[in-house]
Amino acid sequence: MGAKCEHTAERSASLARLDEGSEHIVYLAPGGKEVIKLTKPGVYGDSYYLVDGRVHQRCSTPCDYMIRLAMLKLTFGFAPNPVGITKAGQVVTLQRFVEGEPPTSGEVDEFLLLARFEPVKRSCWLWKKKVPNNDAEYWIGDAREDNFVKTPHGIVPIDLRMWGVPT
Repeated sequence: MGAKCEHTAERSASLARLDEGSEHIVYLAPGGKEVIKLTKPGVYGDSYYLVDGRVHQRCSTPCDYMIRLAMLKLTFGFAPNPVGITKAGQVVTLQRFVEGEPPTSGEVDEFLLLARFEPVKRSCWLWKKKVPNNDAEYWIGDAREDNFVKTPHGIVPIDLRMWGVPT
C-alpha cells in the first residue's frame, strides 16, 4: 500500500499561450506540433435551436462537450482528443496544430455545402445536415471564418460546436 499511481500525479508546465476565446484557453504544446485546449471553468460551449424562426441557445454540459468531440471526429475526421480534466472541472484536450490562414466566409460556406450541410441561419453561423438512415440532424454552430484554417490541402474546422437534433 502507500504507492501512488504515476498517471494521477498533478503536473505543472509553463506553456506558450496562443489564444483565448469564449470557451477555451489555447496553449502550444511542447514540441509545437499540437495545441492544448483548456475549457474555461464551467464553460462547455452552447447549442442552438429555433423557436418561431428565432435562434435560442442553451449551455452545454461536459457530456455534451464530449459528444460534440466525437461527432466532429466522425463528421470531419478532425477533432480535439480529450486527455484529462482539472480539479476545477475544465476539460483538457490535445489537438494537432494546423498551420494556415483564416478562410473567407465564402470559402467556409462552400466547404460546408460540399460536406452536405445547409444553412439554418447563415447570419448566426448555424448549419445543419440530415443524418443518413437516422431520424436526426447534425447541427453546427459558430461556423465562422476564425474557427477554420485554410491549408494547401483544404479547409480544416478547428473549433466548431456540434450537436444532434431529433427530427
